[in-house]
Amino acid sequence: MTTANGITEPVGSWLSSLIAELLGTNEQEIPFDRPLGELGMDSLTAAQLSADLEERFGALISLERFLGEETLAELVHQLERDAAATSAAQEAGA
Repeated sequence: MTTANGITEPVGSWLSSLIAELLGTNEQEIPFDRPLGELGMDSLTAAQLSADLEERFGALISLERFLGEETLAELVHQLERDAAATSAAQEAGA
């Protein structure tokens, strides 16, 4: 299922839930269109988020992106693109 933001529900929901947990807030307070750096994310939180994304998706994302202008929507779209590219590469190699 895709939301109005064009975000695939499972990835967007999982990620907004994770960010809310890391920031000590509820998921409804994590907007998809606001820079993550404006939500109160610090370097420790960004490092934990980076580690969680690497573990779940194999994605290596620099901490600076979480502390700057990157929005949750942009992050979800990147993860979806990376997953699609990995899947296509695996299918081509099969």
